[in-house]
Amino acid sequence: MNPLTNPLTNMKRFLLFNCFLVIIFFPDFCLGRDLSTVHMIGVRMGFWSAVEAKNIQASPGEEILSKVTAPYGEFHVSTGLKKGFALGFSLGSYYRGETRYHDPRGYYWKRVTIYPISAELKFYPLSPIKKSKWQPYMDAGLGFVSGIENLRFGEYHGPLLYSGSDTETYLTFGWHVGGGIEFNISRLFVIGADFKYRGVKFGDEVGGLKNYSGPEATLGLSYILK
Repeated sequence: MNPLTNPLTNMKRFLLFNCFLVIIFFPDFCLGRDLSTVHMIGVRMGFWSAVEAKNIQASPGEEILSKVTAPYGEFHVSTGLKKGFALGFSLGSYYRGETRYHDPRGYYWKRVTIYPISAELKFYPLSPIKKSKWQPYMDAGLGFVSGIENLRFGEYHGPLLYSGSDTETYLTFGWHVGGGIEFNISRLFVIGADFKYRGVKFGDEVGGLKNYSGPEATLGLSYILK
């Protein structure tokens, strides 16, 4: 078999080429770093699951279609406090799409977006091991949560014909606990996986649901400022 057409040979060459690129663009790839001593800025993307959404009860003659798990993303910054601790801040967006309602008069839907603004304290237990590229952490935080509900009517008939849309904003406090792991891919960049449980409960229904508490999982990329 011609070595140029051998799939295994070509795969090996591809892997070697990628290793070569890593060596060129990330010359300090093998170096570890104490992430509790640096300042970072980054983004995370993943999913948030509002577990109570599966328990939404419809009135007689009405049907509700609601998502349980939906996309979540956040912008975050952190500042190192040293000795294994760091302080973080984040602004997130959890878009649940449409919660659709059907009843004998027709249908309407509510589009809901949840915006948590949080401050958290992070602890890196392996921070004294500065040569470790993997830096697991635990975190806990508090913050404000804004829920925006956009109500839109479809073919809905009653004593009056409803049309158009209406927007309502709801505010509450939230908290979270969790952890994750970060990996130094270079002197300036860090990738990571983050897992937390968010506690969010509104006083009024937002898109048919008050309790948005549930697990969250994200992957992120951060840039080291210092």
